[in-house]
Amino acid sequence: MTHPTNLFDLLQHAAAAYPERIALVGRVGLRDDCWSYRRLLAVAERIAGRLVHEYGFAPGTCLLLRGQPNPQLVAAYFACFKAGLIAVPLDPHLPFEFITRVAESTQARAVLGNGEIPNYSALPQLAVADLAAVTAEQPGFEYRPQPDDIAEIVFTSGTTSNPKGVVLSHRNILSSVNAIRDIYPTQRPLRFLSLLPLSHLFEQTAGLFAPLLLGATVYYAGNFQSEVVMRKLEAKRIDGVIAVPQMLELLWHALEKQIAATGGQQRWRLWWRIAERVPFAWRRTLAQRLFPALAGTPVFFVSGGAPLPASLERHWELLGVRVIQGYGTTECAPVISVNRYDQRMPGSVGWPVAGVTVTLSEQDEILVRGANVSRGYWQNPEATRQVFSDTEGYRTGDLGAFGARGELYIKGRSKDMIVLANGLNVFPEDIELELAKQPGIGACMVTDLLDRHGRQGIAAILSFPETMADQERQRRGQDAVRNANAALAPHQRISDIRYWSGDFPRTPLMKIQRWKVKARFIDTEPSQDVAAETLAAGNGSITLEQLLANVCRVDVQSIDDRTDLVLDLGCDSLTRVELAGLIEAQLGIICDDAELIAIREVGELKALLGRSERAAKKVRFPSWPLAAPAVAIRGGIQRILLPLLQGLVGSSFRVKGLEHLQQVQFPVMFIANHASHVDTLSLLRALPWPVRRRLCIAAAADYFFRNRPVACLLQLAINAFAFSREGSIRGSLDYCGELADNGWSLLIYPEGTRSPDGKLLPFKPGIGYLATELGVPVMPVAVSGGHRILPKGAHWPRRSPVSVCFGPAIPIEPNMDKQQATDLLHQRLAALIAAQQPDSAQPLETPA
Repeated sequence: MTHPTNLFDLLQHAAAAYPERIALVGRVGLRDDCWSYRRLLAVAERIAGRLVHEYGFAPGTCLLLRGQPNPQLVAAYFACFKAGLIAVPLDPHLPFEFITRVAESTQARAVLGNGEIPNYSALPQLAVADLAAVTAEQPGFEYRPQPDDIAEIVFTSGTTSNPKGVVLSHRNILSSVNAIRDIYPTQRPLRFLSLLPLSHLFEQTAGLFAPLLLGATVYYAGNFQSEVVMRKLEAKRIDGVIAVPQMLELLWHALEKQIAATGGQQRWRLWWRIAERVPFAWRRTLAQRLFPALAGTPVFFVSGGAPLPASLERHWELLGVRVIQGYGTTECAPVISVNRYDQRMPGSVGWPVAGVTVTLSEQDEILVRGANVSRGYWQNPEATRQVFSDTEGYRTGDLGAFGARGELYIKGRSKDMIVLANGLNVFPEDIELELAKQPGIGACMVTDLLDRHGRQGIAAILSFPETMADQERQRRGQDAVRNANAALAPHQRISDIRYWSGDFPRTPLMKIQRWKVKARFIDTEPSQDVAAETLAAGNGSITLEQLLANVCRVDVQSIDDRTDLVLDLGCDSLTRVELAGLIEAQLGIICDDAELIAIREVGELKALLGRSERAAKKVRFPSWPLAAPAVAIRGGIQRILLPLLQGLVGSSFRVKGLEHLQQVQFPVMFIANHASHVDTLSLLRALPWPVRRRLCIAAAADYFFRNRPVACLLQLAINAFAFSREGSIRGSLDYCGELADNGWSLLIYPEGTRSPDGKLLPFKPGIGYLATELGVPVMPVAVSGGHRILPKGAHWPRRSPVSVCFGPAIPIEPNMDKQQATDLLHQRLAALIAAQQPDSAQPLETPA
């Protein structure tokens, strides 16, 4: 087979080699949305056809792509590659002004995206989901992009007022993809978890294109809270994660918090005393046995986009998790050097990849030549001439040194650009211009400094006269920074203020000697281990203000109800992810993610917490009840006991509506009225064994799972699982989605308890959410007779006729309002109960 010569070729090669293997897994509601390589190719071709034939986009046309990463957005990228269109990736959180300048610079014809698309008045807004929908067959078209055709223009550097777009050809990106592919293990198909936006070229190459070329499966997280990510890592048995250092730090803190919450601190301290003496091959297995919280740790991380603290790298390695650190720039598509899976040099960024030549200038600046190097910046020849040269290659602006084995070390930057821990680039002059507009501010300088907690941030150093009082200096400084932050993009906002007495040291040309100014503050900064600080396990005593002070690294006295989360505390998107997890762990409250993102002030956050639900104790869902041995034992128990028990309490047993089971596609969700413990036995006996063997029954966690022996008996005999009735039911809902993904049907009692008088009670609101988000048929079941046999509160049964009636499946649209879905289900089940006629029921024959 020939090697791919363009990025659409890459997908065609992968689809030919692994047509039915799962390529991508997104989330639709509570369910996994699995895309095979064949399906991904077909949808990409469908979107490409519509872009060409319906919208008339010709090769070379620029399209803006933005949105949360999912399979449909991936298909849109490949559609652009097939049609010869130029993809212009945009981070979902970029400010409107920046995007407008990008659209004008590239003369983009449309915006492709998912979710909410901002109103760009001059551009058509095309929803990827609509483009991917099956419509009338599109006529085919033949177009084959050439290796040196432009594939993408990536705007990740440059000032806000004059953004620079890196022009990348198919050859540039494929060069990096092939290099990254060679560092991954190939003994078996790999599973990757995607945590970065597709606008990040590091994610595209290392987390999407290279895995697809290997026939791997890429999962999209959907929710980026640390604890949710850890559950996903465990549930999907993830091998590799592409991450920036900030995400590695958040995951590390989540691990330490879980271990502290389970009382494992003493074993944790012991581990760090012995870990270095444990062979690396044994570390991960041994650590996971000692600490159940580590069950979800991946086999390896690939870290890039920003410098990785050496202590953080060491901590993960001591747990047996490989940390493969690399180095690159967008201008190099983006890979320059990388460590290897089985050969890693701590603190280094590895060895130059195949086809790339790295040299150092006399000033130790890193120079790069190779097929991965961009031709320059979009319509900006002056900026291109400054860093691209036919003789030297690309001048990175980074300072480096080679180690004894040829590995590369990054020593600093010769430019002023700041690279944040989340991989975003910040140019100090943008922020300085905004600061200079503020009244009372003279000279100022912006740089990156570590705060007292050892976390990198953007610091404003403000120069005031030596005679100015400290109180007046602080007032002016805080007002200026607050006003400047209001005008800056989230990733540009200042998180720290330092003061300089008198004028800054300057060059003969009156430029600030930045290195001298920064050196004064570096020399006085405390050095602190990035992984050492961990909040104690929550006991309800910590206040919201204390929690915010810990997360945002500010003094608790500076926080009140009017404190702005963005302008005063510097909360970016990842900080809010961390905050949501800590609010649940420390305060025991579940926040709605969408509402939390919209919150601006601390007072609003308090109001949100006041109306949010309390977190229930986490419920574990063991896998053994679903295993083949348990299913076989369960079948034997039910074949013997169900007829026996039903015969003891039921004077007769009749079933109606079994034909409806032949008209639905399994798995399904059965919803039934509930007035007696006998109802479950009746419904199980009414179902044929092929349906019953793949059925899970939701049982109240606070009632049936308080006693471990009783819980185990129910899990074995009827395949019951714990469903939370109070507080947060997120874990129970997610587990329902996992069961449906694996082909298990569900039995839910939507009233949430037994009716004391046998009449149908109002439904719990969670049933509407389940019905719309599970994506399975909902089948109502009316059970009668149980209330007469063993009503709620009774201790001894009495015999009575029993009947079970299955109704037709209830159509529930995914976009239906949750309350409307709840009301519709209640109406249909109530109607089925009212219409049930015992004399029309058919005697049950022995189930097959």
